[in-house]
Amino acid sequence: MREKIVVPNAPILVESTRSIGYSFEAAVADIVDNSISAGATEVLIGFQSIEPAWLCIEDNGCGMTAEELENAMRYGSQSSLTQRSENDLGRFGLGMKMASLSQCRTLIVMTKKNGMISAASWDLDYIVQQNNWSLKTFSEDEIQQFPGYDYLMVCESGTVVIWKNFDRLQKESANFHQDFDEKIDVTRQHLALVFHRFLDATERVGKPPLKIYMNGDQVKGTDPFLTKNPATQSLGEIPLTIDGEKILVKPYVLPIISKIKKSELKTLGGKEELRQRQGFYIYRNKRLIIWGTWFRLVKQNELGKLARVRVDIPNTLDSLWDIDVKKSKASLPYKIKKSLADIVYQTVGKSEKVYRYRGRKVQNDQLVHVWNVIDDRGTFSYQINRDFPAYKLLENTLDEKSQSLLDSFLQILENSFPYGDVYYRMAKNETTSESQLMDEQTVYDMAANMISEVQASHGDTQDFLEQLKHLDFFVKYPEVVKKIMEVYKK
Repeated sequence: MREKIVVPNAPILVESTRSIGYSFEAAVADIVDNSISAGATEVLIGFQSIEPAWLCIEDNGCGMTAEELENAMRYGSQSSLTQRSENDLGRFGLGMKMASLSQCRTLIVMTKKNGMISAASWDLDYIVQQNNWSLKTFSEDEIQQFPGYDYLMVCESGTVVIWKNFDRLQKESANFHQDFDEKIDVTRQHLALVFHRFLDATERVGKPPLKIYMNGDQVKGTDPFLTKNPATQSLGEIPLTIDGEKILVKPYVLPIISKIKKSELKTLGGKEELRQRQGFYIYRNKRLIIWGTWFRLVKQNELGKLARVRVDIPNTLDSLWDIDVKKSKASLPYKIKKSLADIVYQTVGKSEKVYRYRGRKVQNDQLVHVWNVIDDRGTFSYQINRDFPAYKLLENTLDEKSQSLLDSFLQILENSFPYGDVYYRMAKNETTSESQLMDEQTVYDMAANMISEVQASHGDTQDFLEQLKHLDFFVKYPEVVKKIMEVYKK
């Protein structure tokens, strides 16, 4: 056997890793991870959206020596298999480089330790020019010209990360200044949510809370569980164990909207986001990794939208949860799937109970209605019955994202119900669609399609036929129901 060392082509590899899928806000969060791992108590994010645009992330962490900086700039500076310290938020030793260069072509890192300031840079254009892994280093005079130098001069130690030349955004954008500012706004919201437990003094027992500033404005944490709202239900912490490591699970049920302050609702993204953000909130060393999904244990639904389940995992279980480089995706380990499913069903059930209490159905007959009339303490509204068989059949054919889109449309439909126009026309005794029956063959075809879907999904056809007799829509067509029964009961 012969051996040959094959070194990756620097320009090609670096350009390829830029497309790993970092969003702007996730890339900034990755840099903040490094600041927290370095023991920083403050992170200052400065930026300029007019040309020449730049973004500068400063922290007062432990800093690095020149040798440590060179190693930190190396791709794959630490193995994902290496046991990390309990508070380390890193993963693959790739984050700072790949996150930064996914957004810009020039990354400069300036750092101070033991009174010495050093700096190094990956410049993609320079790498292409040299056709090699050519890391730039700088003299003291050159370092003094960089943004953040003055900050390091007054700190005992710290690190400054600078992004320049946002080539991708410049190519994609018709208005770079405006789009850059919009990304900054999204980043502010993202950091407020992802690091909310670091920003909260009550979560930092024995440690000062982290402070993050963006161009001088302090970022306030966004608590997705509204723990300070007295109407929020905390269902108690449940410990689970995988491979000898402890996972802590804590379910919450949010208050109904009428008991949520406007300021709280705004931080949650408004009514529209309330439903989309139900689900698990997975934290790795108190850093939020993924949220707003049930991992297909249950389906997102309107009645479960108040349910949130906080899951705390240590960084020693990264591989088991399949956490990716961007720390924005994870997979549910099979070993605790059953335990988590039981917790989810309990939490969603309590959410449904809270939500159903908001209003009761007015109809007292034995029919299954397409529209439910809801009495919410004297305020009446109409809601589409999500338990209507035709809706359930459709829902079962959709993935989670499509279900969410469908439910969003139904909410728009419900909130756009033309109460005034209906009342006006009924008062004038105008003919309404209630008295305009559909063609019986069309109704028959609708019922037959539904039964075909039941059969295709291996459902109980006879059970569905019994339901059909109690659906308010089909009750208006007794001949159709009779014919359907004759055909399919055979």
